[in-house]
Amino acid sequence: MSILPTTHRPTHRPTLPRLLAALLLPTLAALLPLAAQAQLFLSDVEVDRVQTYNASTGAMLNANFITGITDPYALATAGGVIYVSSLFDSTVKTYSAATGALLNGNFLPGISAAGGLTVSGNDLYVSQYGIGRVGKYNAQTGAAVNATFITGLSNPYGTEVVGNDLFVAEFTGSRVGRYAAGTGAVVNANFITGLNGPVDIEVAGNDLYVSNYDGGSVGRYNATTGDAVNAAFISALNGPIGLAVEGNDLFVVNNGADQVRRYQTATGNLLNANFITGLGSAIFIDIVPEPTSTGLALFGGLTLLARRRRCGG
Repeated sequence: MSILPTTHRPTHRPTLPRLLAALLLPTLAALLPLAAQAQLFLSDVEVDRVQTYNASTGAMLNANFITGITDPYALATAGGVIYVSSLFDSTVKTYSAATGALLNGNFLPGISAAGGLTVSGNDLYVSQYGIGRVGKYNAQTGAAVNATFITGLSNPYGTEVVGNDLFVAEFTGSRVGRYAAGTGAVVNANFITGLNGPVDIEVAGNDLYVSNYDGGSVGRYNATTGDAVNAAFISALNGPIGLAVEGNDLFVVNNGADQVRRYQTATGNLLNANFITGLGSAIFIDIVPEPTSTGLALFGGLTLLARRRRCGG
């Protein structure tokens, strides 16, 4: 005998979309509050871990997001995966960007001194400052496309892909070079010169930001021409390394002061000198932005389907 009164029994067999909505909605509802805010990922070589922070408030989300890695250095996120280089065992490892779970501890083995990682489409670019080159790999499988994609560089660190261009910061070369992202051909090896220990690059719109570790500054340049907008856009820093942009905010890892500072992208005005503090030796920073309207629309669509199902439609 059924425990449901006859009048409360479903009058129609639920369709597959409605069944999926009923199954997925609780999970999405639990995850949405975490995904609704942009997250910052920080590699810290002193404490051997990658930590996560709220990009709006600077509040720590997980101090032990990724552990069990020695000397985590460069990092990049794409497609739900976070790529992290380990200076200790010369590898690039992959982890779940959602949970921090290890996916592949030897995604790229034998990669010594990996100072910069950038993912663009299906390509993963890796700069190796110890041997002066940038390699190109399949971002899904780790297979080498061209391990000597660009050579003859002077301590390359940060890399950034914009359209068909690959920008590379050369620490001892005191410059940013511009190369064809598809072929590695030189477009302009001296795209930006006169820098003082450049480490990281971040491009937002037509602005290209460069951190100068030795110069204690962040410069702002035209990403199309390389012309200086303001070579001393942000100054009086102590060993700036990693850069990240989210909306109108520019985040700077101020390594010598064990902090992350927050600035306005358009003016360079300081918003919060102590946005994140108490770090060991933070190096690079990356960001997972807020979900798109498509993701929110999916959540709303599933909610509507579930509601219709509860009404017996």
